[in-house]
Amino acid sequence: MPKLISTKQAAEILGTTVGTLKSWRSRGLGPKWVKLGAAVRYDVEELLDFIKRNTRVPSVRALVEERRGAL
Repeated sequence: MPKLISTKQAAEILGTTVGTLKSWRSRGLGPKWVKLGAAVRYDVEELLDFIKRNTRVPSVRALVEERRGAL
């Protein structure tokens, strides 16, 4: 069963603002959302998947430079 939360709660999970989520929705970006009457809701699992899909691994070059700085 999906756990649906408000836009404000979703923004907190993503570390962004309500305005950013509204902008993303209007441009077809960001995590999937659900419209229930006048209310917009986000599925917590979808938010976690969105975070995973947008997590970037540092390049090999960045990793080498980081390790050089640590020496």
